[in-house]
Amino acid sequence: MQYFTRFLGLTLAAAPFFAQAAPLSTRSTEHSITEKYIVQLIPGVEIASVTAHHEQVRSIKARNLGRRDGSDEAAGINEFDLGDFKGYSGLFDSATIAELKTLPQVLLVEKDFEMHTTLSQQQNAPWDLASLSSRTRGATDYFYDSTAGLGTYSYVIDSGIRTTHVEFEGRASWGYNAVDTINTDSLGHGTYVAGIIGSRTYGVAKKTNLIAVKVVKGDGVVNFSYFLDGLNWALRDIVAQNRRPTAVINISLGGPASSALDNAVASVSNQGVLIVVAAGNDNAPADYYSPARAPTALCVGSVDANDARSPWSNYGSAVDIWAPGSSIITTSHTSDTAIVTQSGTSMAAPLVAGLVSYLRALEGPSIGQAARARVLALATTGRLTDTLGGPNLLAYNGSGR
Repeated sequence: MQYFTRFLGLTLAAAPFFAQAAPLSTRSTEHSITEKYIVQLIPGVEIASVTAHHEQVRSIKARNLGRRDGSDEAAGINEFDLGDFKGYSGLFDSATIAELKTLPQVLLVEKDFEMHTTLSQQQNAPWDLASLSSRTRGATDYFYDSTAGLGTYSYVIDSGIRTTHVEFEGRASWGYNAVDTINTDSLGHGTYVAGIIGSRTYGVAKKTNLIAVKVVKGDGVVNFSYFLDGLNWALRDIVAQNRRPTAVINISLGGPASSALDNAVASVSNQGVLIVVAAGNDNAPADYYSPARAPTALCVGSVDANDARSPWSNYGSAVDIWAPGSSIITTSHTSDTAIVTQSGTSMAAPLVAGLVSYLRALEGPSIGQAARARVLALATTGRLTDTLGGPNLLAYNGSGR
């Protein structure tokens, strides 16, 4: 499985994000072995009940681990509040997990696990922006309004951003780091994504504000718990800053189908925040993967310069729209002036996220699902080949060309 095995998933990527919600086995003879889990509470649970539940969990965990001293291992729980999606992550032994699953506040339990990615580099001239502003194939110029995303905010949940790159013109900043205390993009994937969204030369929305939310380690690995932590921060920041009509979240990451991940995305979407996601690179139905299959997200598949589905792009009914993702030139993390060519649905998704920011600056602010509908309504129809059950919709910026 190649979807997101090395977290960053969609730059020709690779592997498991989360496991699907399913009964978790217990090992009564191995109570001392702890593993990390994600626990989702039932929607609508009262705050007082959540507080009491967390105290109960800490007590159960301490008892099963034989620790009553309030140590980090016994008490360490990281809480998430994404509206209807409330829950937490932590290291739990099998006896504790067995007890947690019996508590009335618990909806589901999933084991945390890693995602990875594999990058593919190619040397080719940029063509994606020209495609975005033309109804016909083979265009060489990019036509866009000079507002170019001004006053909008593009949150990049990824490996970070090289904020000092000259292409970002001071518009890129660090928002949150769920991984470590080092605010650098040592992997590069987040900088690639940010460049497609909003760099001055290679970006769609050349004046948008880019906000780095780091959830991916330098080795390309991310845990579901890191991702939830980053998503939780992004939602809180968007709401606190009154940015719902002007903010978009790009997630060029993913993995196997996960009820918990789908629920988290739905909860954020239900609060008026649009999430754009990559379809994945396994040449398989996108509805096998999360968050690609999340109904309220805007799922993007990849096409090449000949308007054909990129041979590795996922496909099917979960894909909402297609965008260029093969041989895309963008910003690199290796220096403040470096560029790189990348392929993957990781590159197609930020093109659409940038389009969302571009249209909001041009036409006015819009809440999540309205922005989603506008992108789909503008799309060029009937131009693509080999969509394999997906809609024949190619991203378009409405330039009139």
